[in-house]
Amino acid sequence: MSREWKWIILVMLSVLVLAGCGKTLDDRAVAGIRAAQTAFQSNDKNVTEEIEDVKLYKPAGFSLSENSDAQNIIFTKQDETYILFNNPNEKKDSKLFYELLLADQEKEIVEQATFEEEGVFGFAAVIATGNDRVELIASVGGAKMTTMTKQKNIEEDLTRMMEIVRSIKRDS
Repeated sequence: MSREWKWIILVMLSVLVLAGCGKTLDDRAVAGIRAAQTAFQSNDKNVTEEIEDVKLYKPAGFSLSENSDAQNIIFTKQDETYILFNNPNEKKDSKLFYELLLADQEKEIVEQATFEEEGVFGFAAVIATGNDRVELIASVGGAKMTTMTKQKNIEEDLTRMMEIVRSIKRDS
């Protein structure tokens, strides 16, 4: 009888552990938006790269594409591509990219939030694309970074993306 109880307890513990690991898309999206907000508010990353007149922070593990220019900066990390659109005509308080996101009726926004601090506007969004993948957007003023990633990467990716867009400085 004791072997049966051990077996039952082992199965129950396994089910509990597996259930705890299975976060829903909504849970992951909320955690990712919270992480992006923290990165936006901390604004503590120093410039480590310069492309033409744009200075920005490049996280460890990220590479810059040689095809990048001041308006379109392409990052890669392992098998993921991150595209940073930089519009030098938009100020730090610009809401252009946010308004464009909301106007796009095709996008299925899972979660999004806006952030403002000292005249700087930013937002982050998680967009469902089907299967296990999502589109992530992190934006500050005239800079917007996007990527397509697996749901399990939402929190980490949104943090790094917000750190990058929040760090951008222009010489002009």
